[in-house]
Amino acid sequence: MKPETKYKGSIKLSAIGDALGWITEFEKSPQSIKEKFGTEKIDKFYSWKKTVGGRFYGYIDNIKAGSYSDDTQLLLAVARSIKADGSLDHNHFAKIELANWLDYARGGGRTVKTAADKIQRKSVQWFNNFYNFKVNGETNDYRQSGANGAAMRVLPIALANLGDIEKIKEEIFCNSIITHGHPRALLGAMLYGYAVNQIIVIRPEDFNWENYITQIGLDFPKKFDLSFINKPELKEWLKEWNKSNNKPFELVYEEILIETQQYLRLVYQNIKQNISVQETLQKLGCFASGTKGSGTSTVIAGIYLATKFHNEPLQAIIEAVNALGSDTDSIAAFAGGLIGALHGHNIIPEKWKSVQDIEYLDRITERLLAISEDRLEAENSNFPTEKKLLNKPQNDDFELNQEIEFIPLGNGKIVNIDRQPTLTKGKYNLIIEANLEIGQSILVSKLFNAPDYSDKTNETNTNETETLLQLAEEKLKPRTLEKLKKYLVKQKKLSKGQLEVLLTILKNEE
Repeated sequence: MKPETKYKGSIKLSAIGDALGWITEFEKSPQSIKEKFGTEKIDKFYSWKKTVGGRFYGYIDNIKAGSYSDDTQLLLAVARSIKADGSLDHNHFAKIELANWLDYARGGGRTVKTAADKIQRKSVQWFNNFYNFKVNGETNDYRQSGANGAAMRVLPIALANLGDIEKIKEEIFCNSIITHGHPRALLGAMLYGYAVNQIIVIRPEDFNWENYITQIGLDFPKKFDLSFINKPELKEWLKEWNKSNNKPFELVYEEILIETQQYLRLVYQNIKQNISVQETLQKLGCFASGTKGSGTSTVIAGIYLATKFHNEPLQAIIEAVNALGSDTDSIAAFAGGLIGALHGHNIIPEKWKSVQDIEYLDRITERLLAISEDRLEAENSNFPTEKKLLNKPQNDDFELNQEIEFIPLGNGKIVNIDRQPTLTKGKYNLIIEANLEIGQSILVSKLFNAPDYSDKTNETNTNETETLLQLAEEKLKPRTLEKLKKYLVKQKKLSKGQLEVLLTILKNEE
């Protein structure tokens, strides 16, 4: 099998797992899925809706079938930050990609969004983004951030540096500490990179699940030691980490190494004894509120599913997607990345080929393969243009089909504009969908004060009133037409409902 086939399989099936799992991420039961989608198990894409931005200032995100979430958005951001030699431009990822991602983020968790916000501080660099934030009155510290927001984005690092385990570990560690500080997040990310690196070189017919898991777990503490921690930036990071913690980082990391190795043993035994998926994921902590998003637990869940279902690989993703109550999109993305690396993209069924931006996913993959084979050609930089910036919109003055620029993704065109009033009076959300020339599509939203919204609403109202009058002139006799005009002047402004009723009467259609 050609390397390109495996690379494309890994990236695309990761995005497919993310898109399918995002549908079920907050669903509680098969019954709730059946009520919304007419099926108890999700195995294809559906259009669906999600409230974004909270009850009082939020809006309805109308999500198209096949749309991916923050997992894939940040994976692509990492891929764009990889240089020709396979190393990452950490400052570019932190200060440009991550900071601007906030404008088009979909489904992002609180930790990653906080990190993306805090990295914009002028005094902060990629290796010292320490922060804290409050949730329900409790302070959460960067050092406690052990979720999978780092692991979900590092697949491109493993693919770009195929065969160089030490470089994969170091680059993943450095990228991970930009947003996460707890060893569960950091080890989980490195473990995923290692697992991809191991499975991608195996032919499907030669795959032996026992050998694969044994190889991952063999000399585990030594395999994942942090020999690169003496790098100047990392020494500074480690010093800062240890300033405000009861236990030193090194000790916490050792504890997580042991915990993770035990999880690998559990997976091995459960596959051998044919224990159910539900029970195995439960023992990994994938359903418990405190650990369901753990970097190590969810990555091992992905390894487990890809390994258990290696002979029916699509089932690995479907099982993850329907493990309701778990972090379905991330686990499905991990499983997808692994089975894609093993089987290649030819196993992707037609119904999954409508995943968002599939052609761009292929182009990104081709670039990663070129880097891994040391044949990437010089690339043109995206210089600023005279086009209107879509980043952090300050005014509601965008138009449909308008050409725009979004930093760092380049030029594009607006393909849809929506305005939704909030539950709080005096506010509305502007939602702009844009297709970029590189092949990625994004959705940018901004909360505005109501006066701007009133102007836009009046503009729409005026257009509909003109349509009403044109129709009235065609349908009504002069005296009746005059009475209607007087009524409209007296009313000054008609509601949308009133306009619809009048138009229906004038059309006089069955």
